Amino acid sequence: MIPCQCRLLLVGCGVVSDPGLVHSVSRAGDRSELLKGPLYYVIVLISITILFWRQNPAGTIAVSMMCGGDGFADIIGRRFGSVKLPWNSSKSWAGTAAMFLAGMVMASGFFGLFCGMGYFECFHLQYVLPYLAVVCGACTVVESLPINHWFDDNLSVPLVAIGVSMVVLPLAAAASAGCSLEQQQQFLQMLPLS
Repeated sequence: MIPCQCRLLLVGCGVVSDPGLVHSVSRAGDRSELLKGPLYYVIVLISITILFWRQNPAGTIAVSMMCGGDGFADIIGRRFGSVKLPWNSSKSWAGTAAMFLAGMVMASGFFGLFCGMGYFECFHLQYVLPYLAVVCGACTVVESLPINHWFDDNLSVPLVAIGVSMVVLPLAAAASAGCSLEQQQQFLQMLPLS
């Protein structure tokens, strides 16, 4: 059996013929599409699994936004997406809302599951949800931007998810530990963000 990323590469380059794969994965039926979004998707998921999976919630949030968020955005956007975003006519309000909600639900579920299994430090959900909403909101905004023709959302969404998570999840931990908003702001000022 050929690993998924190798199969996408071989079919996308024309080395192996697989019309069923091309039809099921590409949008326009062009085999070269397999070398872009679908290949990036597989490589990013493998990378996140290797680097973050059970060690850091940032990885599970990134996977949630890619699989749950972006996956539902496509399905809901195609079905109910008649009202388009003013800044990107290829995206819809319905798909954008689905991205945020599905990503948030999946990220919350993974966070609770992995916390319950002892992989992450547990925080009270009341403290985690606002910070997860910030991460999911940032990913949703990036996915909605008209930049996909030069920076694929299968790369931008997980990068934003991981980057924002690395900043806001320590704040969730601080809030859960009883730190005030002022103390959290002092923490943010100490981060080398500039």
